[in-house]
Order: sequence, then C-alpha cells, then structure tokens
Amino acid sequence: MKSGHFLTYHVNWATPIIFVAIAAVLLLLFTKIFEPKLMEWGFSLQKGEIEVDEDLPNFFTSVKLSQADEVVKEEENMRKNFGILLNDPDTIEKLDNTAQPKKAIQGTPWYTVLSNIKYQNSFNYIGAFIEEREKLIEDGFVDDDIVGNDGEFTDAGKRLRYEQSDMVMILLNLAVIPDEVVKAMHF
Repeated sequence: MKSGHFLTYHVNWATPIIFVAIAAVLLLLFTKIFEPKLMEWGFSLQKGEIEVDEDLPNFFTSVKLSQADEVVKEEENMRKNFGILLNDPDTIEKLDNTAQPKKAIQGTPWYTVLSNIKYQNSFNYIGAFIEEREKLIEDGFVDDDIVGNDGEFTDAGKRLRYEQSDMVMILLNLAVIPDEVVKAMHF
C-alpha cells in the first residue's frame, strides 16, 4: 500500500535545520575520509600529547635575583609580622636559593597586582624588599611620636609606618588568608 507521501521541497521553518543536518553529515564524512591528511596539515585534535620545545629554561632558573628577593622578603615580612603564608614554603625556598639566570624572564613573572609598578604607585605601596622603607612611607601622623631622640625611627614607629603599606598586601590577599588569622589582626 502506497502512503501517498512524496519527497517534495518547500521552504518553511524546518529548512535551516535540514541544511545544518546535511552540512554536519558532509563534514563528518569529509573528516573521516580525509583524517590522515587533515592530521598531517594540523587540522585535527591529536590523540597523543603535543610536544612543544620552546627552548625555555625552568622557571626557577630564569627568575631574576631581584624579583626572587622581592617575593622572599615580602613573604618573610608577612610571616614574621602577621603570621600569614602567601606562598608555598617550597616555592619560597626555591626562590631563596636561585642563582643568576643565564636566560632571564623579561618583565614581571608574577600574577600579582603589586608586581606592576603602576599599581604599586596607585596603592602607595612600598614593599618589604625596599631598604629603610619607613622613610618613604608617609602616614599623615606627626613624626614626634615615632622618631627617637637620635632622629631615627623607633621600632614602634617603624611598625606603624610599615602597617600602612603592609595593609595593602593583606587586603589584596584577603581571600587566601585564613579567617582566624584575619580576625586576630588589629590595625
């Protein structure tokens, strides 16, 4: 018994769907038939791991000493004064033991906001890696309270000045600092 249905073509709401279906089938057939040639030309996902040799040295052997020292000193400052570990201790140890690189990373190797000098200036941040930073940090208070008789900053005066700059580092890393450590801080 004949159904009375004939294959006819009418443009309607299903027309785009049939075109996409035909294109998908043709693309599937094309990739299956020409897969070896497409892989040779680099137009497919490879089943094995792609080996890329960019002739780059290990990260820890290519970090400049000044950049490694910045991170190490900042970490020591945060640990000593606030009990915070911002980086993995193994990473700090490797950075502390770095030597002069043969092929150094250009620019900043860190994904931190304060590694960019523009942000350091915008936040008025003076890092722990800067010698005598208490002389560069201005907190708006009268120096009579924090400067000793010899004209040098007292230890309490230095801590007050450091806190202004250290607060920037703490606030930017607040998400990774444990709650109990944050609650124990008093500025």
